Amino acid sequence: MTVSGPRPKSEAELREEIERARTQVVDTAQALRRQLHDIGDVRHWVRRNPGLTLGIAFAAGLWLGIRRR
Repeated sequence: MTVSGPRPKSEAELREEIERARTQVVDTAQALRRQLHDIGDVRHWVRRNPGLTLGIAFAAGLWLGIRRR
């Protein structure tokens, strides 16, 4: 009984595998870029968390108002 290992991949198969990996890396990098942009974009953050934003603004105004007395 002989055990045969995986057959060697052809050049075309290797090229396809490399292209799939490259596409996946590019897609992941683009998704990361969008997420980093959204983190730094205040408008996006306010849109997603309006109640929290209003609470922070109110607390900051209250703190500044009390501090000036």
